[in-house]
Amino acid sequence: MTSNTAGMSHGVAREDVNWRKDLISQLRERNRSQTSCFADLISLHNRLFENANTLRNTNMQLTIANETLRREAANGNIGMGGNPDLEARLLKQAEELAMLHKRKGEHTQQIVDLNNKLQEMTKEFQAKEASLAESLEANTNLRLEITKCLGREKDLEGINQMLKDEHQALQLAFASLEEKLRKTQEENRQLIERLIKYKARDAEKMNEENDNFLRKRQAKMQKELEDAARDTRPVSPDRLSLKEVAGLPTAVPTKVSVTFSAHEGEVYAVKWSPTDRIVATGGADRKVKLWNITKDVSESKGILVGSNAGVMSVDFDSTGTLILGASNDYASRVWTVSDLRLKVSLQM
Repeated sequence: MTSNTAGMSHGVAREDVNWRKDLISQLRERNRSQTSCFADLISLHNRLFENANTLRNTNMQLTIANETLRREAANGNIGMGGNPDLEARLLKQAEELAMLHKRKGEHTQQIVDLNNKLQEMTKEFQAKEASLAESLEANTNLRLEITKCLGREKDLEGINQMLKDEHQALQLAFASLEEKLRKTQEENRQLIERLIKYKARDAEKMNEENDNFLRKRQAKMQKELEDAARDTRPVSPDRLSLKEVAGLPTAVPTKVSVTFSAHEGEVYAVKWSPTDRIVATGGADRKVKLWNITKDVSESKGILVGSNAGVMSVDFDSTGTLILGASNDYASRVWTVSDLRLKVSLQM
């Protein structure tokens, strides 16, 4: 950018020198053309003045000679009728004097015409001088404007270069952020795949445990039924029924007592309080909610927040004052039931 500015300054200096040379050449050409035009006029004017001076002197001499002759004739020294040569000389001098007066008048008229023409050409010259001065002033103003434009162009080039540098830096930062985003998305995809595998493994393990529990329970029930069938003792009113001995429930629910929408999404965990009629629920909305169940009506008792993922399990302590929530963000949190405050956050 510095080299460009230096080149431009050198170009401006060269243009300035060329402009001066061109102006001087134009002035010289105009002076030569106008001087050559006036040269003939001035030369003719000078010759006319010289002729006029010569005629004036000749006229003066003839006038003096004429007066001398007139005085001599008046004094009677020379007879007008007795000297034909003198009369011829007087007549000739009178004719020459008339001719000289006529030529003087013509020369005077030529001088007047030449003076008028000189004044017109002087006015035209002054008008051209004024126009030239205006052109020079306009040229000076234009050159000042060009200098200002060059300065503004230099400033704009600096701003443009700065914007280019910032744009390049932003492009590099954007490329770096895109690479980080790509890596983060790849890590997120891998983590999701691992999470899906872990969930599938946990589900398989839970299903296996449930199957084992059901098999053990069925075996236990089968054994108790076989023991009860082999028992031949009489049944007294104080003894338990076969269903009670077998561990089967004595009553099966036949209707729904309370139905309510607990969370915005799936519900992952439900737990009754050991002391009060309070139910704790955990869901996909990352919240643990407490519900007061009275007279077949559910009433919200509070919301426990702080989890960064869905709450998968909830449980009360033995006194019902604390509640534990396990979340998918690899953390477990403990809240107090009375003031709904987070007390402890346990993370891996």
